[in-house]
Amino acid sequence: MRFLLTFPTAYFFRFCFISALLSVFLLFSGCAVNQIYYQTPPSAKALSADINTVYVDQFKGEQSVLFSKILTHQINQQPLLKTLAVLPEKDDPNAAVLSVEVLRYAVHDTEEIIPQTHIALVEHKELQDNPAGLNTIKRVFEFVEKPYQERLINRTLDLEISFKIINAAGDKTLYLNTENASLKQSYRGEENILLIPDPLDEMARFAQLLMQKFLDRINPEPQERVVALEKGSSPVPWTFSMLDFGHPRIIRSNHFASGMRYDLALKGWNYVLFEPRSFPETERFFFTDEVFSRLKRAGLPHTTLQPLLEVHEKSFDQDEINIILLGLIPNRDFERYAQIIKSHARVSQNIDRLNLATAHYNLGLVYQLRSELGLAEYHFAQANAYNPHEKYSQAWTDLQHLKGDYNPLDELMERSVEASGKLNPPDGALLQPTN
Repeated sequence: MRFLLTFPTAYFFRFCFISALLSVFLLFSGCAVNQIYYQTPPSAKALSADINTVYVDQFKGEQSVLFSKILTHQINQQPLLKTLAVLPEKDDPNAAVLSVEVLRYAVHDTEEIIPQTHIALVEHKELQDNPAGLNTIKRVFEFVEKPYQERLINRTLDLEISFKIINAAGDKTLYLNTENASLKQSYRGEENILLIPDPLDEMARFAQLLMQKFLDRINPEPQERVVALEKGSSPVPWTFSMLDFGHPRIIRSNHFASGMRYDLALKGWNYVLFEPRSFPETERFFFTDEVFSRLKRAGLPHTTLQPLLEVHEKSFDQDEINIILLGLIPNRDFERYAQIIKSHARVSQNIDRLNLATAHYNLGLVYQLRSELGLAEYHFAQANAYNPHEKYSQAWTDLQHLKGDYNPLDELMERSVEASGKLNPPDGALLQPTN
């Protein structure tokens, strides 16, 4: 008796096999070391360990009702500190009185209309005679440039909160400080603009960050910290991207960083940035409309671009691509433009950008731990340049506040994560521009 494995059944078993592998990966991924654990000593402004209760006396400023609820919740999550419902007795040595004021609450959304040019590849079918007297249909392509206007929303958020703690008797200031958080982010295109977070949600998130910073500063005990490193991407080819253990060299460098072997980790991540680019054996090259548009913008000459249209909407593997290109364009053009053509047509280019952003971000985290803020700032900006993401821009912005010379609302200060992403590396960076 024979059993025929049907096409859907074959895919079902493949799916089950991949799902099993994915389960194993998820089971053991917790063992992967992608975090740095370290301890910070108490702040110089920490309260005395005798203070274990606090009464929130005043909370003034915009969104004070919402923010006071957030603060009360966060205080009660602390192991050594709880809130009081009533004003403490003046002779209570274990109680303190807290006053909070929102000094600055600013949300600015400005809209720009940017002129752009869309390059589209248009296909026509033409009827042609041939010597045999038979009519044939030939595919003809042409590039059409169409101007359009693109919306750009520039959002600036800024929050500053002042915290003051006095003793229960009211005659001594135990703590006085302000905390800042801000963000400058650009959202381009209608789809991204529709996904812009609600400003109040963003400010509530900022308030949580600032209040946690405040509570960390007054905590009299050493604190355990965790820095989460990114692992990059390297999907297993035959799993339809369901299995992704991360970029091998990034993961290896993460292991060094988690063991405090920072010099080896920095070298490994830098190698990811500057290693010679080679196409993996599983790479495929797909000649879509978008690929031809990018080649057109890259300045590929018409005499080279036109023959390539023969492979429109076709894909090739690593073994085929050179043979195909040599059959379409002259040897001289192949030597000059083959790498550009393959770079734009390769399917994995988005993964490369993600890995470059990951390596830059991890470099920024470790440089920040080592208090090398100039290098950390540079790498956070580069991460955002390769893969614009709020996490990267927020890390860059937090550094500006840490350095103490940043005001995102100052129109004269043309400083942004996008502009910083275009700057040359600072002194100390592994790679420096040549004259």
